[in-house]
Amino acid sequence: MTHAGLKAAGGALGAGIVVALPASACPLAETARVVRYLAEESAGQCGPCLFGLPALAGALASLAFAGDRDGSVDEVTALASLVERRGACRHPDGAAQLVRSMLRAFPADVSWHQWRGACDGVRRPPLLPLPDDEERGWDWR
Repeated sequence: MTHAGLKAAGGALGAGIVVALPASACPLAETARVVRYLAEESAGQCGPCLFGLPALAGALASLAFAGDRDGSVDEVTALASLVERRGACRHPDGAAQLVRSMLRAFPADVSWHQWRGACDGVRRPPLLPLPDDEERGWDWR
């Protein structure tokens, strides 16, 4: 796995982090947590970081935890397009690429959430080691 090899296949290694999710994890919920973290960790100096990333994180969380009752899949896709290549740095690009990667890699999970709402995986403890969600005031349930 190299940057050049992934680029040739239409992918990107991004920050160089690869996580193998167990079958019990919800890829949408884990991605929503990471995107929320990225939104909170931005410098907040340009529109894509100040407005776009929080909106993207919210739309993704809505899809993961409530289903597509408000057109979340379309909103997630549109917001990812709106933040990418518009920031003062590449931070929003990475978040958008992560979301697109999740949509491509887990279409069955996206479909489940779109039509049935939250899966059992969203009720499990988070897998990825991020700063304490409760400490930041994030309620993912």
